[in-house]
Amino acid sequence: MSDERIFRSPAQLKAELARRHAELLTDAEFTRSVLANSTEAIKVLDLDARIEFMSAGALRAMAISDAGALIGTPWPALWRDEAQAAAAVAKAKAGKTGVFESARQNGNGKAGWWEVSVTPILGANGKPTRLLAIARDVSERKLAEQSQQMMMQELHHRVKNMLAMVMAITSQSLARSATIADGRMAVEQRLMALAEAHNLLREGGTDAAGLRRITDRAITPYDTVPSRFRVEGDDLPLSPQSALAVAMAVHELCTNAVKHGALSVATGRVAIAWRGEGSRADSRVSWTWRESGGPAVSLPARRGFGMRVIEANFRDHLHGRLEMSFEPTGLVCTVDLPLAALRGPNS
Repeated sequence: MSDERIFRSPAQLKAELARRHAELLTDAEFTRSVLANSTEAIKVLDLDARIEFMSAGALRAMAISDAGALIGTPWPALWRDEAQAAAAVAKAKAGKTGVFESARQNGNGKAGWWEVSVTPILGANGKPTRLLAIARDVSERKLAEQSQQMMMQELHHRVKNMLAMVMAITSQSLARSATIADGRMAVEQRLMALAEAHNLLREGGTDAAGLRRITDRAITPYDTVPSRFRVEGDDLPLSPQSALAVAMAVHELCTNAVKHGALSVATGRVAIAWRGEGSRADSRVSWTWRESGGPAVSLPARRGFGMRVIEANFRDHLHGRLEMSFEPTGLVCTVDLPLAALRGPNS
Protein backbone atom coordinates (compact mmCIF):
# COMPACT_ATOMS: atom_id res chain seq x y z
CA MET A 1 0.00 0.00 0.00
CA SER A 2 1.43 3.41 -1.00
CA ASP A 3 2.02 6.26 1.44
CA GLU A 4 -0.54 8.30 -0.50
CA ARG A 5 -3.20 5.63 0.27
CA ILE A 6 -2.23 5.46 3.93
CA PHE A 7 -2.69 9.19 4.53
CA ARG A 8 -6.02 9.54 2.75
CA SER A 9 -8.98 10.54 4.83
CA PRO A 10 -12.03 8.25 5.09
CA ALA A 11 -13.95 10.64 2.86
CA GLN A 12 -11.23 10.47 0.21
CA LEU A 13 -11.18 6.68 0.32
CA LYS A 14 -14.95 6.54 -0.01
CA ALA A 15 -14.83 8.89 -3.00
CA GLU A 16 -12.13 6.74 -4.63
CA LEU A 17 -14.20 3.57 -4.20
CA ALA A 18 -17.23 5.32 -5.64
CA ARG A 19 -15.21 6.43 -8.66
CA ARG A 20 -13.97 2.88 -9.29
CA HIS A 21 -17.49 1.53 -8.93
CA ALA A 22 -18.71 4.02 -11.53
CA GLU A 23 -15.91 2.98 -13.88
CA LEU A 24 -16.88 -0.69 -13.55
CA LEU A 25 -20.49 0.12 -14.38
CA THR A 26 -19.38 1.56 -17.72
CA ASP A 27 -16.66 -1.04 -18.39
CA ALA A 28 -18.08 -3.33 -21.07
CA GLU A 29 -15.28 -5.88 -20.68
CA PHE A 30 -15.98 -6.15 -16.93
CA THR A 31 -19.68 -6.67 -17.59
CA ARG A 32 -18.96 -9.39 -20.15
CA SER A 33 -16.62 -11.12 -17.69
CA VAL A 34 -19.24 -11.09 -14.94
CA LEU A 35 -21.92 -12.52 -17.23
CA ALA A 36 -19.56 -15.14 -18.66
CA ASN A 37 -18.53 -16.45 -15.25
CA SER A 38 -21.88 -16.33 -13.49
CA THR A 39 -23.37 -19.76 -12.75
CA GLU A 40 -26.86 -18.31 -13.06
CA ALA A 41 -28.83 -18.39 -16.29
CA ILE A 42 -29.41 -14.74 -17.19
CA LYS A 43 -31.68 -13.61 -20.01
CA VAL A 44 -32.90 -10.21 -21.14
CA LEU A 45 -36.46 -10.15 -22.55
CA ASP A 46 -38.39 -7.55 -24.43
CA LEU A 47 -41.78 -6.49 -23.08
CA ASP A 48 -43.44 -9.27 -25.08
CA ALA A 49 -41.24 -11.77 -23.17
CA ARG A 50 -39.19 -12.66 -26.24
CA ILE A 51 -35.52 -13.44 -25.61
CA GLU A 52 -33.09 -10.66 -26.61
CA PHE A 53 -29.95 -11.77 -24.76
CA MET A 54 -28.63 -14.93 -23.10
CA SER A 55 -25.61 -15.12 -20.79
CA ALA A 56 -22.96 -17.83 -21.03
CA GLY A 57 -24.50 -19.44 -17.94
CA ALA A 58 -27.86 -19.64 -19.73
CA LEU A 59 -26.23 -21.24 -22.77
CA ARG A 60 -24.52 -23.83 -20.55
CA ALA A 61 -27.74 -24.59 -18.72
CA MET A 62 -29.51 -25.32 -21.99
CA ALA A 63 -26.51 -27.05 -23.57
CA ILE A 64 -26.47 -24.81 -26.63
CA SER A 65 -23.54 -22.90 -28.09
CA ASP A 66 -25.41 -20.43 -30.30
CA ALA A 67 -27.73 -17.95 -28.63
CA GLY A 68 -29.22 -17.25 -32.05
CA ALA A 69 -31.20 -20.46 -31.82
CA LEU A 70 -33.39 -18.91 -29.10
CA ILE A 71 -33.14 -15.18 -29.73
CA GLY A 72 -36.62 -13.86 -30.52
CA THR A 73 -38.44 -16.92 -29.15
CA PRO A 74 -41.00 -16.68 -26.30
CA TRP A 75 -39.26 -17.17 -22.97
CA PRO A 76 -42.29 -18.57 -21.04
CA ALA A 77 -42.47 -21.47 -23.48
CA LEU A 78 -39.18 -22.79 -22.09
CA TRP A 79 -40.84 -23.74 -18.82
CA ARG A 80 -43.01 -26.72 -17.98
CA ASP A 81 -45.58 -24.43 -16.37
CA GLU A 82 -45.82 -21.77 -19.04
CA ALA A 83 -48.69 -19.98 -17.31
CA GLN A 84 -46.58 -19.58 -14.15
CA ALA A 85 -43.75 -18.02 -16.17
CA ALA A 86 -46.19 -15.72 -17.97
CA ALA A 87 -47.57 -14.56 -14.61
CA ALA A 88 -44.05 -13.64 -13.46
CA VAL A 89 -43.56 -11.65 -16.68
CA ALA A 90 -46.82 -9.77 -16.12
CA LYS A 91 -45.76 -8.88 -12.61
CA ALA A 92 -42.38 -7.57 -13.82
CA LYS A 93 -44.08 -5.47 -16.54
CA ALA A 94 -46.13 -3.89 -13.75
CA GLY A 95 -42.90 -2.77 -12.07
CA LYS A 96 -42.67 -5.57 -9.49
CA THR A 97 -40.67 -8.79 -9.18
CA GLY A 98 -42.12 -12.07 -10.32
CA VAL A 99 -40.72 -15.17 -8.61
CA PHE A 100 -41.46 -18.86 -9.17
CA GLU A 101 -39.93 -22.33 -9.15
CA SER A 102 -40.36 -24.67 -12.07
CA ALA A 103 -39.04 -27.89 -13.56
CA ARG A 104 -37.22 -27.87 -16.86
CA GLN A 105 -34.98 -30.27 -18.68
CA ASN A 106 -31.33 -29.42 -18.12
CA GLY A 107 -28.63 -29.51 -20.75
CA ASN A 108 -27.64 -33.03 -19.63
CA GLY A 109 -31.10 -34.31 -20.54
CA LYS A 110 -32.21 -34.72 -16.93
CA ALA A 111 -35.09 -32.84 -15.37
CA GLY A 112 -33.94 -30.03 -13.11
CA TRP A 113 -35.56 -27.48 -10.83
CA TRP A 114 -34.96 -23.78 -11.19
CA GLU A 115 -35.67 -20.80 -8.96
CA VAL A 116 -36.55 -17.89 -11.27
CA SER A 117 -36.95 -14.16 -10.74
CA VAL A 118 -38.18 -11.69 -13.35
CA THR A 119 -37.58 -7.99 -12.73
CA PRO A 120 -38.15 -4.85 -14.81
CA ILE A 121 -35.29 -2.98 -16.46
CA LEU A 122 -36.36 0.66 -16.17
CA GLY A 123 -35.80 3.29 -18.82
CA ALA A 124 -35.10 7.01 -18.42
CA ASN A 125 -38.81 7.65 -17.81
CA GLY A 126 -38.85 5.18 -14.90
CA LYS A 127 -40.99 2.66 -16.80
CA PRO A 128 -39.98 -0.91 -17.79
CA THR A 129 -38.30 -1.10 -21.18
CA ARG A 130 -37.01 -4.66 -20.90
CA LEU A 131 -37.19 -7.54 -18.45
CA LEU A 132 -34.37 -9.33 -16.66
CA ALA A 133 -34.93 -13.08 -16.05
CA ILE A 134 -32.46 -14.82 -13.75
CA ALA A 135 -32.72 -18.58 -13.12
CA ARG A 136 -30.74 -20.43 -10.44
CA ASP A 137 -30.42 -24.22 -10.50
CA VAL A 138 -31.89 -25.55 -7.23
CA SER A 139 -32.16 -29.21 -8.26
CA GLU A 140 -30.04 -30.48 -5.36
CA ARG A 141 -32.15 -28.63 -2.80
CA LYS A 142 -35.37 -29.82 -4.43
CA LEU A 143 -34.18 -33.43 -4.48
CA ALA A 144 -33.19 -33.15 -0.80
CA GLU A 145 -36.64 -31.75 0.05
CA GLN A 146 -38.37 -34.52 -1.89
CA SER A 147 -36.18 -37.15 -0.24
CA GLN A 148 -36.96 -35.76 3.20
CA GLN A 149 -40.66 -35.70 2.41
CA MET A 150 -40.54 -39.33 1.27
CA MET A 151 -38.67 -40.30 4.43
CA MET A 152 -41.28 -38.57 6.60
CA GLN A 153 -44.09 -40.33 4.74
CA GLU A 154 -42.33 -43.67 5.12
CA LEU A 155 -41.73 -43.02 8.83
CA HIS A 156 -45.39 -42.09 9.31
CA HIS A 157 -46.45 -45.25 7.48
CA ARG A 158 -44.15 -47.44 9.56
CA VAL A 159 -45.24 -45.89 12.85
CA LYS A 160 -48.90 -46.49 11.96
CA ASN A 161 -48.15 -50.10 11.05
CA MET A 162 -46.12 -50.58 14.22
CA LEU A 163 -48.88 -49.20 16.43
CA ALA A 164 -51.44 -51.40 14.71
CA MET A 165 -49.21 -54.45 15.24
CA VAL A 166 -48.62 -53.60 18.90
CA MET A 167 -52.35 -53.11 19.48
CA ALA A 168 -53.14 -56.44 17.82
CA ILE A 169 -50.44 -58.25 19.79
CA THR A 170 -51.63 -56.79 23.09
CA SER A 171 -55.36 -57.30 22.63
CA GLN A 172 -55.13 -60.80 21.13
CA SER A 173 -52.51 -62.03 23.60
CA LEU A 174 -54.52 -60.88 26.59
CA ALA A 175 -57.82 -62.13 25.19
CA ARG A 176 -56.46 -65.64 24.55
CA SER A 177 -54.53 -66.10 27.80
CA ALA A 178 -55.92 -68.00 30.78
CA THR A 179 -54.53 -65.53 33.33
CA ILE A 180 -53.31 -61.95 33.42
CA ALA A 181 -49.79 -63.21 34.15
CA ASP A 182 -49.83 -65.48 31.08
CA GLY A 183 -51.16 -62.64 28.97
CA ARG A 184 -48.51 -60.24 30.19
CA MET A 185 -45.76 -62.76 29.44
CA ALA A 186 -47.12 -63.38 25.95
CA VAL A 187 -47.28 -59.65 25.23
CA GLU A 188 -43.75 -59.07 26.52
CA GLN A 189 -42.29 -61.92 24.49
CA ARG A 190 -43.94 -60.81 21.27
CA LEU A 191 -42.98 -57.17 21.75
CA MET A 192 -39.39 -58.20 22.53
CA ALA A 193 -39.29 -60.26 19.32
CA LEU A 194 -40.57 -57.26 17.39
CA ALA A 195 -38.01 -54.96 19.01
CA GLU A 196 -35.20 -57.43 18.30
CA ALA A 197 -36.10 -57.53 14.61
CA HIS A 198 -35.99 -53.71 14.51
CA ASN A 199 -32.60 -53.76 16.25
CA LEU A 200 -31.22 -56.04 13.57
CA LEU A 201 -32.48 -53.73 10.83
CA ARG A 202 -30.84 -50.77 12.54
CA GLU A 203 -27.55 -52.62 13.05
CA GLY A 204 -27.45 -53.39 9.33
CA GLY A 205 -27.05 -49.70 8.63
CA THR A 206 -29.12 -49.83 5.43
CA ASP A 207 -32.57 -50.51 6.89
CA ALA A 208 -32.51 -54.01 5.40
CA ALA A 209 -31.42 -57.46 6.57
CA GLY A 210 -30.88 -60.94 5.19
CA LEU A 211 -33.10 -63.98 5.65
CA ARG A 212 -30.32 -65.96 7.36
CA ARG A 213 -29.52 -63.19 9.85
CA ILE A 214 -33.18 -62.60 10.67
CA THR A 215 -33.78 -66.34 11.17
CA ASP A 216 -30.67 -66.81 13.32
CA ARG A 217 -31.58 -63.83 15.51
CA ALA A 218 -35.21 -64.95 15.91
CA ILE A 219 -34.30 -68.44 17.15
CA THR A 220 -31.47 -67.31 19.47
CA PRO A 221 -33.66 -66.89 22.62
CA TYR A 222 -34.93 -70.47 22.23
CA ASP A 223 -31.65 -72.20 21.42
CA THR A 224 -29.35 -74.18 23.72
CA VAL A 225 -25.79 -75.47 23.76
CA PRO A 226 -25.38 -77.70 21.85
CA SER A 227 -27.85 -76.17 19.41
CA ARG A 228 -31.19 -77.83 18.77
CA PHE A 229 -31.67 -75.95 15.51
CA ARG A 230 -30.27 -76.70 12.07
CA VAL A 231 -30.53 -73.77 9.68
CA GLU A 232 -29.71 -74.11 5.98
CA GLY A 233 -30.13 -71.43 3.33
CA ASP A 234 -28.48 -68.42 1.74
CA ASP A 235 -28.73 -64.98 3.29
CA LEU A 236 -31.29 -63.63 0.83
CA PRO A 237 -31.86 -59.85 1.07
CA LEU A 238 -35.14 -58.79 2.70
CA SER A 239 -37.02 -55.53 2.70
CA PRO A 240 -37.69 -54.07 6.18
CA GLN A 241 -41.34 -55.15 6.01
CA SER A 242 -40.39 -58.69 4.98
CA ALA A 243 -37.76 -58.92 7.72
CA LEU A 244 -40.34 -58.05 10.38
CA ALA A 245 -42.84 -60.52 8.93
CA VAL A 246 -40.31 -63.38 8.93
CA ALA A 247 -39.06 -62.52 12.43
CA MET A 248 -42.56 -62.51 13.93
CA ALA A 249 -43.57 -65.75 12.15
CA VAL A 250 -40.41 -67.57 13.30
CA HIS A 251 -40.93 -66.27 16.84
CA GLU A 252 -44.44 -67.73 16.90
CA LEU A 253 -43.20 -71.06 15.57
CA CYS A 254 -40.53 -71.13 18.27
CA THR A 255 -43.06 -70.26 20.97
CA ASN A 256 -45.41 -72.99 19.81
CA ALA A 257 -42.53 -75.50 19.73
CA VAL A 258 -41.53 -74.58 23.30
CA LYS A 259 -45.10 -74.96 24.59
CA HIS A 260 -46.39 -77.93 22.63
CA GLY A 261 -43.78 -79.19 20.16
CA ALA A 262 -40.21 -80.33 19.71
CA LEU A 263 -38.62 -77.73 21.98
CA SER A 264 -40.80 -78.80 24.93
CA VAL A 265 -38.59 -81.86 25.47
CA ALA A 266 -34.81 -82.33 25.58
CA THR A 267 -34.75 -84.67 22.59
CA GLY A 268 -36.57 -82.32 20.25
CA ARG A 269 -34.97 -80.73 17.22
CA VAL A 270 -35.97 -78.14 14.61
CA ALA A 271 -34.69 -77.94 11.04
CA ILE A 272 -35.19 -74.72 9.09
CA ALA A 273 -34.25 -74.67 5.42
CA TRP A 274 -35.02 -72.73 2.27
CA ARG A 275 -33.97 -72.72 -1.36
CA GLY A 276 -34.69 -70.62 -4.42
CA GLU A 277 -36.44 -72.00 -7.48
CA GLY A 278 -37.40 -70.74 -10.96
CA SER A 279 -36.14 -68.08 -13.35
CA ARG A 280 -35.15 -64.60 -12.27
CA ALA A 281 -38.45 -63.01 -13.31
CA ASP A 282 -40.64 -65.41 -11.32
CA SER A 283 -38.22 -66.84 -8.74
CA ARG A 284 -39.75 -68.38 -5.66
CA VAL A 285 -38.38 -69.47 -2.31
CA SER A 286 -39.41 -72.70 -0.65
CA TRP A 287 -39.12 -72.25 3.16
CA THR A 288 -39.62 -75.15 5.59
CA TRP A 289 -39.83 -75.50 9.37
CA ARG A 290 -39.63 -79.17 10.42
CA GLU A 291 -39.82 -80.44 14.01
CA SER A 292 -38.66 -83.88 15.13
CA GLY A 293 -37.93 -85.79 18.33
CA GLY A 294 -40.71 -84.11 20.27
CA PRO A 295 -44.07 -85.31 21.57
CA ALA A 296 -46.72 -86.50 19.14
CA VAL A 297 -48.73 -83.56 17.82
CA SER A 298 -52.21 -83.31 16.40
CA LEU A 299 -54.37 -80.69 14.75
CA PRO A 300 -55.34 -78.19 17.47
CA ALA A 301 -58.99 -77.76 18.33
CA ARG A 302 -58.83 -74.03 17.62
CA ARG A 303 -56.55 -71.61 15.83
CA GLY A 304 -54.71 -69.56 18.44
CA PHE A 305 -53.33 -66.09 18.00
CA GLY A 306 -49.87 -67.49 17.31
CA MET A 307 -51.21 -69.45 14.37
CA ARG A 308 -52.95 -66.33 13.09
CA VAL A 309 -49.66 -64.40 13.30
CA ILE A 310 -47.85 -67.10 11.31
CA GLU A 311 -50.54 -67.10 8.64
CA ALA A 312 -50.80 -63.31 8.51
CA ASN A 313 -47.07 -62.82 8.04
CA PHE A 314 -46.29 -65.63 5.61
CA ARG A 315 -49.55 -65.64 3.65
CA ASP A 316 -50.90 -62.09 3.82
CA HIS A 317 -47.75 -59.94 4.13
CA LEU A 318 -45.43 -62.05 1.97
CA HIS A 319 -48.07 -63.47 -0.41
CA GLY A 320 -46.91 -67.02 0.26
CA ARG A 321 -48.69 -70.36 0.00
CA LEU A 322 -48.69 -71.80 3.52
CA GLU A 323 -49.19 -75.41 4.57
CA MET A 324 -49.20 -76.53 8.22
CA SER A 325 -48.87 -80.30 8.63
CA PHE A 326 -49.32 -81.74 12.13
CA GLU A 327 -47.50 -85.01 11.59
CA PRO A 328 -46.93 -87.58 14.36
CA THR A 329 -43.19 -86.84 14.23
CA GLY A 330 -43.75 -83.12 14.70
CA LEU A 331 -45.08 -79.96 13.10
CA VAL A 332 -44.03 -79.21 9.53
CA CYS A 333 -44.63 -75.70 8.19
CA THR A 334 -43.97 -75.25 4.48
CA VAL A 335 -44.18 -71.88 2.75
CA ASP A 336 -43.82 -71.15 -0.96
CA LEU A 337 -42.87 -67.47 -1.33
CA PRO A 338 -42.29 -65.17 -4.32
CA LEU A 339 -38.74 -63.83 -4.09
CA ALA A 340 -39.97 -60.39 -5.19
CA ALA A 341 -42.20 -60.19 -2.08
CA LEU A 342 -39.23 -60.88 0.19
CA ARG A 343 -37.06 -58.24 -1.44
CA GLY A 344 -39.79 -55.62 -1.52
CA PRO A 345 -41.22 -53.31 -4.20
CA ASN A 346 -37.90 -51.53 -4.91
CA SER A 347 -35.89 -54.66 -5.76
